[in-house]
Amino acid sequence: MSDKGFFASVCGFFKSLFSSSPSPAPTSSAKQSPATKTVNDGLTGVERYIRNQANSGSKLTGVEKYIRNKTTSVKVLTGVEQYIRNKAQAKPMTGVERYIQNKG
Repeated sequence: MSDKGFFASVCGFFKSLFSSSPSPAPTSSAKQSPATKTVNDGLTGVERYIRNQANSGSKLTGVEKYIRNKTTSVKVLTGVEQYIRNKAQAKPMTGVERYIQNKG
């Protein structure tokens, strides 16, 4: 390969890297999957995400759904939990209460 041809191919490579024009279609018969295609609608990825979130049916995030399920579910207390709660809420007896209980 001549120096001129090599230099031209290197320049063409760098031009294609830094060019803002779309690259030519691939010559192979392999097609891109829909997931790898980019949408050129003038929006950034963040703007498309926000638009999709606004258009989606659910306005709650996964964390909000989890918290709502935890706060709205009714939990039945076991006997041990009831005992511990009652003991924690019980006031210590005063000296007068102990005297009356012992004399009674």
